[in-house]
Amino acid sequence: MNGGRILATIVKASSARVSTSVASAGGSERLWQAFAVVSVAGLSWWYFAAQRQPSATRHHGLVTGLGWIGITLALLAASLSVRKRLAYQGMGRLSAWLSAHIYLGVVAAFAIIYHSGFRTGGPLTGGLLAFFSLTVATGLLGWWLARRVPPLLTAMEETPAILEDLLAVRADCLRGMLELAEGGSDEFRSLVERRLMKDAASWGRMLRFYRRRSTLAQELPDFQKEHQAALLLMREDERSAFLRVVEYALRVNKMNAELFLQRLLRGWITPHLVCTAAMFGLAAVHIFSVLYY
Repeated sequence: MNGGRILATIVKASSARVSTSVASAGGSERLWQAFAVVSVAGLSWWYFAAQRQPSATRHHGLVTGLGWIGITLALLAASLSVRKRLAYQGMGRLSAWLSAHIYLGVVAAFAIIYHSGFRTGGPLTGGLLAFFSLTVATGLLGWWLARRVPPLLTAMEETPAILEDLLAVRADCLRGMLELAEGGSDEFRSLVERRLMKDAASWGRMLRFYRRRSTLAQELPDFQKEHQAALLLMREDERSAFLRVVEYALRVNKMNAELFLQRLLRGWITPHLVCTAAMFGLAAVHIFSVLYY
């Protein structure tokens, strides 16, 4: 009885900590959202007010100010990569830094767009704006994937698995399909190689997992029904092996669906970092050319 009370107390305390953490993260994001809205409104007012009353001095101050604001905020947003290396050094929650990265990047985007005056200019500034746009686009893609993919993976997975485990399971299933096919009749082998192997690699079937947010156990009965006619044509001693191959094929397809999502989660960061590095490199050249000339 005392053990049950202790366990209940621990669970209650853990739930309270999780709730507090989630509420704190939500509050932090709302603050950054408010900062972004106010900042973008202020930058927009500054830009359009200067356009209504044109003067050379005012225009130069506007362009210079927006440029420095944009590059400063972009550098602050990029500091998230430093924060990841200090994950356990008492530097605050990673979720708060991620919110800062996103909303500082949004404000920086508006500052740099207003700085450009909605014109690409010469080759240098055109390239800079192109890489800046790609940096923003890949960052938004990563933000969207981080919100959408983990819940989808959670709904599909029977047991959570890392990328390497998924590759190992897929390889075992493919090996099992081929071994069973080699031990069967010509008709059995032909059916496995020409039909079930295609099902295992089918994008349409992968999309069904995504659309239904279903597990292997939920999809297997329908998949077996699709092959019921072929099963009835099998010899009696091959039917159990055929059912195993059908399950292997669907499992391979599900592994492919999970692998694709996990690779998306890992892969988007590479083009984002490349575009960011190119953007800062061109920005340094642009700033030097402006100050020097």
